[in-house]
Amino acid sequence: MEKNMNPESRVSRDQHFMENREIMERMVSIGDLKPEDCVLEIGPGNGNLTKRILKKGAKVTAVESDKRFKRILKKEFGRQRNLKIIFKNALDVMGGIRFNKIVSNLPYSICEPLINRLTRTDFDLAVLSVPEGFARILLAKPGEKNYSKLSLRSQSFFGVRIEFEIPKNAFRPEPKTESVVVVVRPLSKKDYRDHPEKYILKEIFLQGKKKLKNALLEGLINFEKNILGKDFTKNLAREAINRMDIKGGILEKKIDEMRLGDFGRVLKNITSFS
Repeated sequence: MEKNMNPESRVSRDQHFMENREIMERMVSIGDLKPEDCVLEIGPGNGNLTKRILKKGAKVTAVESDKRFKRILKKEFGRQRNLKIIFKNALDVMGGIRFNKIVSNLPYSICEPLINRLTRTDFDLAVLSVPEGFARILLAKPGEKNYSKLSLRSQSFFGVRIEFEIPKNAFRPEPKTESVVVVVRPLSKKDYRDHPEKYILKEIFLQGKKKLKNALLEGLINFEKNILGKDFTKNLAREAINRMDIKGGILEKKIDEMRLGDFGRVLKNITSFS
């Protein structure tokens, strides 16, 4: 175990600090870090994981919202050329940070907001420790009890897999829930060619303020253009939507207002179209 350097022994902002050396080494290994990589670490805390990321020679930006760690991190890494430490909320500053990989022991409360943010972010790979229950939601299939809009959304953008479980005693303080390490990768063009419905759903989710009829129209056109390399006119897209026969006024709903059942009916029709 790493030395406990927390400024306070109690849980701070729902963070549980990784102290198991083997698990941190495995996370870094899964990230396959190279000197040319730019790595974002969210919630470095006392810097235990940060040290191991830096050993790979990658450039690291560590974002910590708890300023009580400022003295510890500055003392530990003050002379590191490849490290930039930012003391702000990661979700507020991610847009201004250059990175292609994420390796993080996430504060639990940021898990869902981060996944939603990553749907609008260009990156190669994320290696994250998260609650097991959250990971199961990301992987859930229709009909399973934990299947949700987040499941559908994440599976339209990413391939997610659970790499391994983390014992509670790997953290200080120990969390009440089980944890796992997940790998998140953006879906590729090949993935979308094999599963056109995922690309079209991705396009729909990215247009949350629009009505479904308009978002679906653009999704069909962009799929043909960006994935298949074909021209697809608005008239052809409208004809395709009419053939889908989506009922119940769903086409007039804004994406952000749609329920899981609405998406289910749309998905069924998109799948038959594709």
